[in-house]
Amino acid sequence: MPRHLQDWPAYAGPGMVTGLLGVVLLGMAAGLGVRALRRPGAGVTLPLADARRYLADPRTRRLALMAGLSLAYLVSLGRGWPYQVTTGAFLIAAMLLFNAARWWVVLLVSVATAAVIAAVFNRLFLVPLP
Repeated sequence: MPRHLQDWPAYAGPGMVTGLLGVVLLGMAAGLGVRALRRPGAGVTLPLADARRYLADPRTRRLALMAGLSLAYLVSLGRGWPYQVTTGAFLIAAMLLFNAARWWVVLLVSVATAAVIAAVFNRLFLVPLP
């Protein structure tokens, strides 16, 4: 976010609260994980047959595809492309990959969604998008 244009301090950025909440939740999850591993009882094991079955499942592949697509979207934000183009392309790719609707409905929904989100954040909330 271009805080330097408005002379805001670093702690006044719009992502500060959500970032802190994410760090706190990650810390609590790590604490629970360590606590669970130290507690006596059933061990944490994953048989090779179960792992193979999980990796061969089409739902796992769709999850991995969506995770990769989301990662590519996040990396592409703020790289010089307008927000509307990046978000519209992400929505089009996601909906076409998962056969959400006909191509023209996908195109219409993606363009409209990207435009409305950009307008709401830029005009209503006064938050500049990357």
